[in-house]
Formats: sequence, structure tokens, C-alpha cells
Amino acid sequence: MFISDNETRVDLLYYDSIAQTIVQLIDSTADKPLTIGVHGDWGAGKSSILAMTENVLSSRDNVLCLRFNGWQFQGFEDAKAAILETTVTALRDNRSAFGKVAEKAKSILRRIDYLKLG
Repeated sequence: MFISDNETRVDLLYYDSIAQTIVQLIDSTADKPLTIGVHGDWGAGKSSILAMTENVLSSRDNVLCLRFNGWQFQGFEDAKAAILETTVTALRDNRSAFGKVAEKAKSILRRIDYLKLG
């Protein structure tokens, strides 16, 4: 029997309490910059925790959730350019929800060095 190794939004590992704690932490510091690290061994359920957190947050009108797989990139510069482009593109595509932010995103996108990205 083979079990799929994909993240899930359904809490099969009883990690919903961790996802809810992350949501509460985000809600309690909404006006300040925040970085949250989810650490664990390979296969421990980190991606599932993030998927469950995204499931809660993405239902909100003022939240835009982005997925970014840093393992797809070789170096720091590649990853940095890709995450910037992913963020700017998502903001631009959700222009109706974010108005002026999307316009700023366009100006940032023009400044990304596409030679480094290539």
C-alpha cells in the first residue's frame, strides 16, 4: 500500500491546533511585520500545516495567500527574483482586491532584473 506524499488541507495528523495558533498569531500582530517558521523533519507535516493555515486565511477578503516552492531554485539570487515576481504577479492579478498596491506592484515588476532571473 502506497500513501500519497502530498500536503493536505484535511487534518490527518491532528495539527489543526498548530494551524489555528499560526492564524491567531497573524491576527494578533496584523499591524506589524511578522515572520513565522514551521520546522520539522522531512514528512513531519509542515506543508500540511501551511495548507490548513492557508485554508483559513484564504477565505478572508483582505488576504492574498501565495505559494512559493523555494526548492525549485538553485541559488539565493534566483529564489529572491522568483519570489518577488510571484508576489508582484499575484498582486497585479488581484488588482480589484488590492487597488493601489497592484499599481505599485507593476512598478516593482519593471525593476526585476530578468537577466538574473533567466
